Amino acid sequence: MDIPSLLVASSAIIVPVTALLLNYRGFASIDSRFAALDHRLEIIERDLKDFYRLQAEHDKEIARLKDHTGLK
Repeated sequence: MDIPSLLVASSAIIVPVTALLLNYRGFASIDSRFAALDHRLEIIERDLKDFYRLQAEHDKEIARLKDHTGLK
């Protein structure tokens, strides 16, 4: 293998690896955004569970009051 073909072959590997290393910070930034989104979705899911639990409790209480007052 002669020198020019060796340079071409090595540059085909070096350029993408260098680009990946330089953009690693961008990947870390994207990863942190996904982590933040996951955290927000967990909060929303917890809030929805609390909402539906409270709604079920209120429905039971309303049904009990309707039975007590004779309303339908």
